[in-house]
Amino acid sequence: MMYLGLDPGRDKVGFAFVDEEGKLIYSGILPASDLDLFLSILMKDDWERLKPYGREGEVSLLYNERLKGILLGGGTTSEKVELALKRLGLNYEVVDESFSTERARGLYFQIHPPRGLRKYLPRSLLVPNRDVDDLAAWELVKMWLQR
Repeated sequence: MMYLGLDPGRDKVGFAFVDEEGKLIYSGILPASDLDLFLSILMKDDWERLKPYGREGEVSLLYNERLKGILLGGGTTSEKVELALKRLGLNYEVVDESFSTERARGLYFQIHPPRGLRKYLPRSLLVPNRDVDDLAAWELVKMWLQR
């Protein structure tokens, strides 16, 4: 069983599939305009179509998993995603996303430790070399599982 975390933004949506222990299975970022396509993929378990959005993990690990719940970050741009989930009859829970982006930066550097001279800098001074919306979605699930 797995959970889906969604971190909606104005222009993009981060997603993360996470197992019951909080381990990341697969994550990615999609343009907000592709939300309906993403939900269609989700409804059909058509996981291969997620590859263009992928950032971390292996999409093939989703094949034998079943979705146990959807956790939606409750920020100001979550209304559109919430309406789409309701329209499809998908059950979800809105969760607090306070500090999830800051924590996602930390997760990025756990997965991709700095190298060279950058490894001597405090992590608080480092900026990931990509958007971390998917890792923020992972953090939402992790925080929910810990409560």
